[in-house]
Amino acid sequence: MNRLLAALVAVSVSACTLGTEGDVFTSRSLLPVTTTDAGTPCTPEQDRANWPVRVVFVVQNSGAMCIIDPPGSQAQPGFCEMASSMFTPPGQTRPARATVIDSFLNANRARTNFSAALVSWGENPHVVPFVSGSDPSLRIALAELQSTLQKASNLQGGLEAAKALIEQDVLTTAASVRARSRYVVVVLSTGIPFPRCAANDSMTEYASATRPELVWADSFGATTWCNAQNPEVLGFAPGSNLNQNSQLFAAVDGMLALDTQYGLGDVRVFTRLLMNDANIAACGPICQDLFGPQSLAETRSMGTWLLTQLAQRGQGTFVDPGAPSNLTLADIDTSEFTTFCGP
Repeated sequence: MNRLLAALVAVSVSACTLGTEGDVFTSRSLLPVTTTDAGTPCTPEQDRANWPVRVVFVVQNSGAMCIIDPPGSQAQPGFCEMASSMFTPPGQTRPARATVIDSFLNANRARTNFSAALVSWGENPHVVPFVSGSDPSLRIALAELQSTLQKASNLQGGLEAAKALIEQDVLTTAASVRARSRYVVVVLSTGIPFPRCAANDSMTEYASATRPELVWADSFGATTWCNAQNPEVLGFAPGSNLNQNSQLFAAVDGMLALDTQYGLGDVRVFTRLLMNDANIAACGPICQDLFGPQSLAETRSMGTWLLTQLAQRGQGTFVDPGAPSNLTLADIDTSEFTTFCGP
């Protein structure tokens, strides 16, 4: 077992995508956004609150973030405490993922029909339910991202928590309002879940950078972990699948199925890649076994493939912004379904 995985309980381990910065890959649905009720072509401004827009940020908060998107700490001696100070640019006091979400909230805080929720995830998700863009609970949770890095990067848990959050909100919303409610899910991730576990350890071929659609073998060095009792990941049964493509796809499909099941206006899933080539390259020997045996280009390819698939299934878009400092959410559509024509 490699030394970072062996420290899964003591030291944060995650996976991250690597490669050439600046590439942008976009997958955009051609399906138009339409409301499920008749509506009118022009709605008075005072009715704006009756057309809700709810945004769920599903944000990776594993130990790899102290390299990918510093600063970051687990508030205990370990890999991140050793590495974070090495890779945080002078004057940078908070991660880019927290800053860009905070800016997004500021840009939408005046919208009375706007609310947002946060699902941050490492081995398990931490959920802040839907609140207005100016609610302090959301700002506090964003501020705490850099000091609450978890172990592993259980993307499956994050997506399933987001789906449950939306469904819970729908069940407390009147049917007449559901039909004009729009849910926008924004996933910020490396695109490499860790650990991945396979229920079948005897297959003749497993997924790879060139065949990412197949079943993934247990993550590099994680076979012992995958076949043992691990209370760190809630609900995981030893020897079962975890973070396989089918499970991740099912979580996104389940979000979109809520549209039909409850008569919602719309549900979309957008994905954005979190990575930092410069920091990873500068990390040197202490990061040499952090991402598994594949090359950096292969790792990026794997993450790009998965996040693109999730966005396509979610009828949203995937974008690789390069370094996290280039991340923007301004291109994510959070418009209402109607045209507002004044009071």
